[in-house]
Amino acid sequence: MSRRQSIPHVLGLLMFTAGAIGCGTDEHLPTAPQAPASALDSASRAVSSSDVCVEVFHWAKSRQLCKPRGSDLGTLLADFKPIQEAMCNTFTDASIRSDCHARPPYVFVPKGSSTSPGDWVAGTEQVQYYFRTSASASTAVYERSLEKLDEIADDMLGPARSELERRNKGVTHSRAHLGDALKARAEADRGVAVAELGTQRETLNAYQSTFNVYRSAVQDVEPQVTTLFNAFVTFRDGEAAVFAQLQDIAQRASTATLAQLGPLQLELVALSRAESQAPQQLWLDARRLAHSLSQLHVEHQRKMDPYAAFLTQHDIPRVDLTARSGAILNSIASYTDARYARVAEAVKKLLAGLTERQGALVSSQANADTRQTLANAAMLKASETFLANANTRTTALWQMPPKSTKLKLFFLSAKHVDFESILQLEPLCMHVSPTSTAWMETGCIALRRQFTSARNYVNTTLPNMVRLNVTQMRRAGVSETHLADVETHLANANLRQAVLAHDAALRASDL
Repeated sequence: MSRRQSIPHVLGLLMFTAGAIGCGTDEHLPTAPQAPASALDSASRAVSSSDVCVEVFHWAKSRQLCKPRGSDLGTLLADFKPIQEAMCNTFTDASIRSDCHARPPYVFVPKGSSTSPGDWVAGTEQVQYYFRTSASASTAVYERSLEKLDEIADDMLGPARSELERRNKGVTHSRAHLGDALKARAEADRGVAVAELGTQRETLNAYQSTFNVYRSAVQDVEPQVTTLFNAFVTFRDGEAAVFAQLQDIAQRASTATLAQLGPLQLELVALSRAESQAPQQLWLDARRLAHSLSQLHVEHQRKMDPYAAFLTQHDIPRVDLTARSGAILNSIASYTDARYARVAEAVKKLLAGLTERQGALVSSQANADTRQTLANAAMLKASETFLANANTRTTALWQMPPKSTKLKLFFLSAKHVDFESILQLEPLCMHVSPTSTAWMETGCIALRRQFTSARNYVNTTLPNMVRLNVTQMRRAGVSETHLADVETHLANANLRQAVLAHDAALRASDL
């Protein structure tokens, strides 16, 4: 290898170990005319081989900063950076200015005596030591500095070429081993970065896959929520019509005869039964869907736990896709409860009013025996209708309710409505007499046999069945939240809400 070739080869690896930042200049070109005389210019004019320098050259402009050997090269490069930026900012063309900022400077030891090159080589060894111990490395600085040092070495080579070759043999040897170490370190760092990036990508893909499963599951339930909401809107819009019916019954009852009063009472009980069933079904459906959505979200949150650090690191929020539908379903359940209470209260008052009017009509007929005779014919048809209705209700009362699919337990809310509607007829039958409401006597005979049983069923049998089913559902692993809701309503003597919550829990067990 020639001497000219050995110098760049040696200094190349020397500079590669460093990571400093800079760019080259042609020392034959003058400093940019617009730069005023300064300490920097003085330092440039006073450069000697006992200095170490950093310089940049771009489009006929250059800047140079030198310090005595032994100065910290990191500080030298840092001090030079604003000098280069100031020079680059003097260019008016944006492209040239951008290239200038990106251009690396070069580090060099100024030319020494050709007859005594050892001093210059010692300076390059100082530079070598800095780059060997630097925490960063810059290939660009290496290349530019190599070119500059090659030029300087070319000028100095001559009589002392052999001396330079001798002094640099050790540098060449250490450079080779240093290059291997740097390459190994670079490959290791690159491997760590690639591995980290791959891990992040895999985590993101896994998170996205889990989230997509959650989103698909919620989307599968949404059509049911929409269907229920549409049914709820129809039900809600019919509230005015229901109260209009109640008002109409009250109006007709105020002028009704004994023969007309019975059918009005039956009409009122039928309306009450319908109004008990409709909100009950809406409530059950709303609770069932709310439970399904809640379970989906709880399961999704559990699956998100392994990604907690990843989500926090990348500021990814935990989205609740069930919140909006859950709020709608809770509103539906709240409305149905409130409407049931309003209608039940109105029916209770109307039944009381009808009973009072019945008693008043009986009293008024005590001295009007002829009216009874005239009413007998009309009462016959009413008697037949009432008896048929009583028999239908009695037959349906003791039919077995449907069972759940998995636990084979009875759904109880519909039976509660059946027994509740039977007990609403008890006040009517209590005031039946052969002289006033004989048309109801036959039907009430069939119903009276049921009143005591119905009352026992509602007050004792039904609550005990609910408690027993809660125990079995708890053993089967049904959600404790549902079961606690049932037990709370039982403790508060709210049987209607208890059987509704019971059926909701039982439906959840079938999911």
